[in-house]
Amino acid sequence: MPFPQSVKAAVLPRFERWTIDWIDVWAFSLGAIALSLAALIYFADRDPVAVSFVLVAFAAIIGVVLRESVRKREQD
Repeated sequence: MPFPQSVKAAVLPRFERWTIDWIDVWAFSLGAIALSLAALIYFADRDPVAVSFVLVAFAAIIGVVLRESVRKREQD
C-alpha cells in the first residue's frame, strides 16, 4: 500500500542526475585515434594520399554512427 504524500512533499523539486552521452565520447576517441594513425602514416611513409584516405574513412564511420543514433533517438 503506497503512503500518501503531503502537498509539501509533492511540490519539492527533484534534481535530475547528469548523464553522459557515450556516443559523443566514442566519437571523440575515434577521432583522436584517426589523427594519431594519420600522423603515424604521414611521418613513416610521407604519403598524403594514405593519410587523407584514413581521415575520410574514419570521418565516414563517425558520421554514419552519429546519424543513425540521432534517427534512433528521434524514433523513441
